[in-house]
Amino acid sequence: MPERRLSAREFLALVTDDTTFTELPYPARESKPDGPLAWQGYDASRARAADRTGESESVVCGTATVEGTRAVLIAFEFGFLGGSLGERTGDRLEAAYTYARENRLPVVPLVATGGSRMQEGMIALTQLQRVARQSVLTREAGLPQIAVLRDPTTGGGWATLGAGADVILALPGAQVGFAGSRVRPPDADPTAYTAEAQVAAGAADAVVRQEELKETLGRWLRLLTTPWSGQAPVPAALGA
Repeated sequence: MPERRLSAREFLALVTDDTTFTELPYPARESKPDGPLAWQGYDASRARAADRTGESESVVCGTATVEGTRAVLIAFEFGFLGGSLGERTGDRLEAAYTYARENRLPVVPLVATGGSRMQEGMIALTQLQRVARQSVLTREAGLPQIAVLRDPTTGGGWATLGAGADVILALPGAQVGFAGSRVRPPDADPTAYTAEAQVAAGAADAVVRQEELKETLGRWLRLLTTPWSGQAPVPAALGA
């Protein structure tokens, strides 16, 4: 079973060095009443989510050091409408990735999401294209992306921020898979949608206990951001 689900800021405090987290600015967006589809009650749902979590959207993006290495971190707040991705979420993610490229920083998505936000319809789905594009641009810029799959990591969040990373770590027992528990086939094996199953299938790299995550992240960040100034040894001749 997964451990207690931490809030976005609790998880950031878990993996970052003390007092180093600085939230990034994000674009202001004015939206129509109840969003682009005029989904009745959407504004009220967002207001309740904000009161409950203290956040104004489902992601918190900022810079911090992890074991001494500076990075851009993207932490999902599952308590805000299930960590779902809407248009404002896409704005923040795009801004965070752009900042990372401009400042030559690695990106660490700390994912906990149910996927796209149904109250925004197709507009929510287009955010996945935006995020995937940012991930590709960041890879082309030679900057590492290290994802941490929290509970749950499903839908487009898994397909883009999770599966699109260079190194994919997961918490024990986390629900991981494109199909969430409510939309799977009735005869689906629930154990196939776990972090452990994704590692066994090669879709994720390692299951890491929460108390070991900061050290593990720090090691990966050092390995992937420290230039090698030496010369690679010449391999011995075959058969020598």
